[in-house]
Amino acid sequence: AHILQKEINGGASLNRAMRRCRNLVIATLIARDLDGRADLNEVVSTVSEFADFVIAIHLQALMKDMVALHGQPVGEESGEAQELIVLGMGKLGGRELNVSSDIDLIFCYSEDGETRTDQEDQRVLSNHEFFSRLGKKLIAAISEITEDGFTFRVDMALRPNGTSGPLVASFAMVEEYFLIQGREWERYAWVKARAVTGIKEQIDVLEKIIQPFVYRRYLDFGVIDSLRSMHAQIRAEVIRQETRHPERSNNVKLGRGGIREIEFLSQVFQLIRGGREPSLRHRSTRSILGTLAEKGILEPKIVEKLLDSYNFLRNLEHRLQYLDDAQTHTFPAKEEDQHIIAQMMNCTTTAELLSQLAPHRQFVAE
Repeated sequence: AHILQKEINGGASLNRAMRRCRNLVIATLIARDLDGRADLNEVVSTVSEFADFVIAIHLQALMKDMVALHGQPVGEESGEAQELIVLGMGKLGGRELNVSSDIDLIFCYSEDGETRTDQEDQRVLSNHEFFSRLGKKLIAAISEITEDGFTFRVDMALRPNGTSGPLVASFAMVEEYFLIQGREWERYAWVKARAVTGIKEQIDVLEKIIQPFVYRRYLDFGVIDSLRSMHAQIRAEVIRQETRHPERSNNVKLGRGGIREIEFLSQVFQLIRGGREPSLRHRSTRSILGTLAEKGILEPKIVEKLLDSYNFLRNLEHRLQYLDDAQTHTFPAKEEDQHIIAQMMNCTTTAELLSQLAPHRQFVAE
């Protein structure tokens, strides 16, 4: 916040100041990580906390401008002020963002209604239109590429009905979607949903809508088939890509024995048992693995090795992204770039790095 304010005091717009702040945060993290001063937890926690900060600060500024133009959105039934609830999904929801992650977001608001004006020149909008415009402005503020780069790439594809659905959804729309159209893979995605902004009382209501969709009151073994099918589809796509583009082998995220498989492993137990075990409703992959060991669902030694592999794979993933600030999970094509990655992983050669990687992937796949 201090750095951001300093940039703004120097005459920078909020968008420019935030981008410059982002570049400084990432550069500092890279230096601390490669010097051995920061562990994985510091890296992912810092990026996640910065993403929360970015969303909150931009939304506050944009909301102020929108209210000045159109008045305050008010619930039709409650008469209460409405605010945009930004849900962080995926690694943002779990506070485990990569340095070059995009952020998966969903926009919600509590009630339909319209804005309440207090000045003659303000133009009334429906709550849905108000928050749709606000959401578009927020995405642009965070993700548009300028001479200073971008702050975060934004992905809205996880929202109800995906890219063909409306950008924002009222609680009633979310609840109806879950009841009528919600699919098993979406339960997997909504496990991670975390409100980054919004009024606490309204967030509590939304969580009561989400929880019965994600978690069943019984031991839900039926979810295994749908997750297995989704997992097979992802693996088949990776194999297809690697056949077409051999240089994309060693995908540390999606490949066999990769990060995604550790996430699957933890989340399948969440969906099966989370209805009866509230401690399994945590959003962090690392925390869930720890809980599985504590509950005796997985052997502690197995969990210890999985966490070791997770740390290795995520550290390697970060170094792949440090090279070009790209959202990549595969080794670069050029040998000299591969050698740089190996050095960042404290290996003298690429072959040495690959020999360390192979046992981790083999163990995770097993």
